[in-house]
Amino acid sequence: MTIDVRSIANLVLDVAESDGTPVTNLSLNKVIYFLHVETLMESNLPLVSSKIEAWKYGPVFREIYSQFKNYGDRAITGRATFINRNSGEVEVCRVDLPEHMVNALSEKCRKYLHLTAYQLVNLSHVSGGAWDKVFNHDGKSNPGMSITNEIIKDSFAHPTFN
Repeated sequence: MTIDVRSIANLVLDVAESDGTPVTNLSLNKVIYFLHVETLMESNLPLVSSKIEAWKYGPVFREIYSQFKNYGDRAITGRATFINRNSGEVEVCRVDLPEHMVNALSEKCRKYLHLTAYQLVNLSHVSGGAWDKVFNHDGKSNPGMSITNEIIKDSFAHPTFN
């Protein structure tokens, strides 16, 4: 079962807010990426179905970047939204998971939230990692290319980021 990446973003933002940890767009994208990687490696199932792109500063979910780009490098204080197809109203995205799964994701999230944006970037840029394989394919820069689940599984079969 995959979850809307905007819902995971809001879960991360809720955890960060409850812990008093400011989160920028850059950090948020990396934390979600690492949650996705961990879920994929543990269960062989993706956490989110959104395309992950290799950008200069690491993996990016375009939906998340777009939702929060107006914050620039400042801490995000809002939440990701969607337009309800039935009502036409703008609503906040929520995670619809059992409490034990929300708690597990929240705990995983906390181990990344204490890192700075640049520590998270460095972690995502590990040599031979998924971002590196896509962004620096054959020694050439390929910004915006997709980091697939297959590349992630191949890259983190022998994890160097844990």
